[in-house]
Amino acid sequence: MAQQTINIGSVANDRTGDPLRTAFDKINDNFNELYAVSGAGSGNNVAITGNSIISENSNGNIILDPNGTGKVVVATASELRFTDHTDNAVLFVDADGDVQFDSKLTYNASTNTATIEDVQIHDATISTFNSNQDLTLDPSGTGLINFTTPTQATVGSAGAATAVPATPTGYLRIKISGTVYVIPYFVAA
Repeated sequence: MAQQTINIGSVANDRTGDPLRTAFDKINDNFNELYAVSGAGSGNNVAITGNSIISENSNGNIILDPNGTGKVVVATASELRFTDHTDNAVLFVDADGDVQFDSKLTYNASTNTATIEDVQIHDATISTFNSNQDLTLDPSGTGLINFTTPTQATVGSAGAATAVPATPTGYLRIKISGTVYVIPYFVAA
């Protein structure tokens, strides 16, 4: 129904406006339509109170459903606040399409650190939280771990020589397919 406007006449008491019964019928019709779409009417589950849109029945969903290719747009200026949340948790969408928080996936903006379960990424460093825990890089299948780093032609105290010094500076322990190996390393030339 379109909004019904009450004809109030040209000037007061000129008898050209709507009779009282007609005017109040329009008022009732307008209010009935507002109550039906606002959720304020009897039997509706949604109410608008102050700055809140609330569900009046227990566990009731509130569905924002734009028509056609329309989108739900939340104009927040700079922030979107969730009252029930996990501090620093990163939002993700689960298999049902629900937005979730999980303490195993967090980001701390003040330290610029991302954490995924027991692995932490800060600047150019990847580390684990658990003492003595291996950090596994698994490219899967026939993929390889590709280190892109500058190289040098000589090593350690050999200077400009091409031979590897007899004694390395130390040994780097790594695990390949579950077997521990050591790789000798030398001070950079």
